[in-house]
Amino acid sequence: MGASGLRGSAHEWREAADLLALDALPKVGPATVKALVTAFGSAASALVARFEDFAAVAGPEAARARGGAGRGEAEQGVLRALREGIDVVPWSASRYPASLWHLADPPPVLFLRGRVSLLDRPSIAVVGARRATARGRDVAERLGRELGRAGAVVVSGLALGVDGAAHVGALEVGGDTVAVLGTGADVVYPRSHRRLFGSIAQRGLLVSEFPPGTSAAPHNFPRRNRILAALAGCVVVVEAGRRSGALITVDHALDLGRDVWAVPGPIDCETCVGSNRLLVEGARPLVALRDFVAAVVPGDDAERASGETRAPRAPAGSDADAPRAGRPAAPSLESGVLHALRASGSLVDEVARQVGLPVETTLALLTTLELHGEVERLPGMRFRRAA
Repeated sequence: MGASGLRGSAHEWREAADLLALDALPKVGPATVKALVTAFGSAASALVARFEDFAAVAGPEAARARGGAGRGEAEQGVLRALREGIDVVPWSASRYPASLWHLADPPPVLFLRGRVSLLDRPSIAVVGARRATARGRDVAERLGRELGRAGAVVVSGLALGVDGAAHVGALEVGGDTVAVLGTGADVVYPRSHRRLFGSIAQRGLLVSEFPPGTSAAPHNFPRRNRILAALAGCVVVVEAGRRSGALITVDHALDLGRDVWAVPGPIDCETCVGSNRLLVEGARPLVALRDFVAAVVPGDDAERASGETRAPRAPAGSDADAPRAGRPAAPSLESGVLHALRASGSLVDEVARQVGLPVETTLALLTTLELHGEVERLPGMRFRRAA
C-alpha cells in the first residue's frame, strides 16, 4: 500500500480522528461509540453535543473528558498512520469490511497495512495455542499451505505457536494471509516474528483497530479476536488449552454463525484439552487436510478429487503478472518503474500513474527492486533509485 495520498480522503481521516477520540474516552469502547454515532448522527456531532445528552449515552465521566487531550492524540495517530503508508479506514469508508458490521461492537476505525483487496477474498481463520506442541505447529503449517494452494486467504493473529505456523505455511507456497494484530500496525509483536511481520506487510495484509505506536497489552488480544472471527468464513482450532485465547475467537465465531472446526488431539495433552472439548460440544472434526479444504474453499473440491493442485488465485483487482515468490517481474515493467522514480523520491501512486499499472502491482515491483538493491525505501512510503 502507498502513502498518505494513496487511499481515503480528508473527510475520512477527520471522521477517523473523531471516532478514535470517542473510543479513547473513559469507560467508552466500540459498542458505546456505535451508540453515540447512532444517537447524534456522527462522531463529530457527538463530540460537541450537550453535556446532558452525551452523558445520557456514555456517562458523565466520558462527557467531561471530551475537552481533554484525546482529540489531539487521535489526530496524531491518524497522521502517523498516513505518514507510514497505513490505510486509515473509518466506518463510512467503502473499504470497511461489511462482515464487521455483524459484530455488536465493530471497530470504529481500521488501520490496514498491505493488500487491502484480500479482505474481499474467501478466508479461513486458523487459531490455536501459543505454546503449541511440535505436532500442532506442523499441522498448522500444513493447513496454511493447503489453504494457500487452494486460493483461500489464511487469517490468524501472528502469535507464537499455531498462528505463526499457519501464516508461514501460506507464505511458503505463495499463498495469501492476513494477520489481525493486538498492537498498532507498525509494532512487531512478538519480536521474534519480525521477519514474518515484514513478509506479511509486503505480501499479505496487517489489520489493527489500534493506532500506530500502540504497544502490546493483555486486554488488546481478546479484543482483536472478534475481528479475526468476523473476517473469516469459518474458524479452525488446531490446539487449544483449557483457557486458550483461541476459545474466545470460537465464541465470537459462534455468535456470528460461523462454522467451527477442531483438530482432534491426544487426550492426555494439556494443549488439546480445549480443542477436544469443542469436538464434544459439536465442532466439526478436522481429520484430513485435503477433505477439509475441499469442504470450505469454494470450487476446490473438483480439482482436489482429480488430484490437481492449482496455483493461488490472483487477488481481486490485482494484476495476474504481479511478482510472487519464485516468479520475477518482467524486466520491461521494472525498467518503467525505475525510470518513473524521482531522485528526491516518489510516492507509489505517483509511479503507478506514470507507468499505467495498478497501485498494488507497482508496489510489488518496487518491493522486488528493493530486495535486489536497485531501489531505496524512504520515510512516508516514498521510493527512489539506490545510490
